[in-house]
Amino acid sequence: MAFKRLSPKAKFVTYGFGQVEPNHLSAQRTAEIYAQLPADKSINILENGQFVKYDYAKGVVDFTGPGEWMLVFNEVKVYADRETDQDFAMIRRDYVGNVYSPIGVTKPDGTTIDPLLKTIGAASEIYPDGHTAAGEATDFGRNHFAIGNKYEVEQFNEPQIAVDQALAEGANGIMVPRVFKTHEGDIFTTNTINAEPGALTLGDFLKVGAEGYLESAGKNMPASGMVWQVVKVYNLGDLQPAVKVMRVQ
Repeated sequence: MAFKRLSPKAKFVTYGFGQVEPNHLSAQRTAEIYAQLPADKSINILENGQFVKYDYAKGVVDFTGPGEWMLVFNEVKVYADRETDQDFAMIRRDYVGNVYSPIGVTKPDGTTIDPLLKTIGAASEIYPDGHTAAGEATDFGRNHFAIGNKYEVEQFNEPQIAVDQALAEGANGIMVPRVFKTHEGDIFTTNTINAEPGALTLGDFLKVGAEGYLESAGKNMPASGMVWQVVKVYNLGDLQPAVKVMRVQ
């Protein structure tokens, strides 16, 4: 588990990424759940609790399309005993196809199999890799590997795309998020909010910001747009501060 905030925008998060605990989401009954479009290439990370636009005309999920905001609520997939829900976010670099190859393996005829590997450049890292020439990286208090990296079992080899097997530009790193349409009366608990802990109080209103994060809309209900209200100042299962919100417009 992380011991510091990993969310790039949700300041309400104490450690890890933003989370969602569904309390009453109508899409779980109405089946208004969408998972057919990839995230736009400009989006490198999507946290549970963010909002996106389902831009079907362009064939992407983005922050600028027409229509109303839809809630990002992906299935949490963590694969190590030390990881919990707060360790999960959909990160583009984790959705790049990899080619695994052995290191220094000599075949029976005496020839050596060259590894199909190349170094991860610092520019391609969202969360730096402490095992590249780019230098030592923050391990986020885990005393282990930087978040999001994949290693070959037992070899701890960096799997990369073979140059001669690379797909067309934009074909790699395809993230297809699961998004929920919401309605007035929907309720969920979250810490994926672009506001400092303690800044929200019971009855405050929230709106969706330009990058899909809930943010304060003040004490007075906005006249238009999607609006959520803080109906309980609460916490998540891991005891991080959170708020229960209900859609009121």
